[in-house]
Amino acid sequence: MCAHHDHPTPPLTLDDVARLDDIPAEEKTPDEVRAGLSTARATVTVPPGEKLRQAGDGTLILPEGSFYGRPMAETTLHKRGSLRNPDTPPPPYRPPWQPLLHYPRTTRSQPRTLRRINGRTVVPLEGGHVYGEYPPRQTYFPSGYPWTCIGRVLVWQDAGSASFDWSGTAALVGKRAVLTASHMVPWGAPNGAMQFVAGYFDGSSSVGQGGQSWATTAHGYAGQEVTAHDMAVVRLADPLGDWLGFMGTKPFDSSWQGGAYWTSVGYPGAVSDQRPSFQSGIHVIDDDEDGDGQELEHHADETPGDSGGPFFAGWSDGPYAVGTVAGYEVVSGPLGIGSEDNNISAGGPALGGLVGFARANWT
Repeated sequence: MCAHHDHPTPPLTLDDVARLDDIPAEEKTPDEVRAGLSTARATVTVPPGEKLRQAGDGTLILPEGSFYGRPMAETTLHKRGSLRNPDTPPPPYRPPWQPLLHYPRTTRSQPRTLRRINGRTVVPLEGGHVYGEYPPRQTYFPSGYPWTCIGRVLVWQDAGSASFDWSGTAALVGKRAVLTASHMVPWGAPNGAMQFVAGYFDGSSSVGQGGQSWATTAHGYAGQEVTAHDMAVVRLADPLGDWLGFMGTKPFDSSWQGGAYWTSVGYPGAVSDQRPSFQSGIHVIDDDEDGDGQELEHHADETPGDSGGPFFAGWSDGPYAVGTVAGYEVVSGPLGIGSEDNNISAGGPALGGLVGFARANWT
């Protein structure tokens, strides 16, 4: 007699989603949320012991050494396996004033043809692979839930620098928490900074001037090589998740292999780093476990700028990310036997551990 193993409910297929109607907002946006999203907030850091002064005409006078931005107060690396995965996967949240859109509103601009970039090992998305197995990535205007929960993340090694050093993608997974790749975080930089812009589109947030927030804290897993643990959560100064909603997270189940459920979203420069682009109907080829982490191997088209983007699908209660875009690998076998190359998203119970930690501690 064969043992019976129960598997979690699989995500909705594209055919399932095509039969669903979008859900309009049930309530008006509260005044405090409207004010938070419409109000621009300028953050200025002044040297210790110094203060801002105001001239008679109301002009602010900045002490020497001041700069626009906010360095992170803390970056913490956790030992792999040290964060407990919640018994119940962290659920998604859609505010009643946010409409649910199953598909984003695509823009008229067509994505450029992506170049193939070869590599020899698992590396961060300084390269990446384009396979052409799915319809080309399409840019879209971020509107409604969950599309405004995804945004561009800008990273400074020195918060006092005039421009950021690199950028990628992140997604809201809690009231003040965004999920991204660990290699996006400026670990070890004494004055590092990160800024998340929800629904970044053509240089600003699609939800208003207040749809951006500086990071105060980052937590991830020790060891930043691209593996099953290349993930981090970042605490925001502002509760964007309360205003816009956030995704849930859950570990990938092997019974879902081969199912064309998944969507990848990011800001790859090869398509447009000024507009988000997405690709759907992706299937996972294989999932390799590394302790409580997973490497989800697939052939979505992903290149620099996609790093940290959510790899997600929809269930009856909303969208759940099963991974965050991490990197790519090339495995060479003798005479080509066993050779493979894949893009990789990092996930597994480790993902739930990080998100559970963020939700429990970042109010």
